[in-house]
Amino acid sequence: MIDHRDWIDLLEDEDVAFLKRFVLASGSLKELAEAYGLSYPTVRLRLDRLIAKT
Repeated sequence: MIDHRDWIDLLEDEDVAFLKRFVLASGSLKELAEAYGLSYPTVRLRLDRLIAKT
């Protein structure tokens, strides 16, 4: 079983950077999509996949 404090250590650096930008955007997927130059659905899918990893 994974300790809740250790799950972030299992993520790739790119995923951690995505999470950091998500937090800095106050959880705004629209703002995050603009920052990455991606569509909202693409950013939502990436977040969903990241959630599934945890």
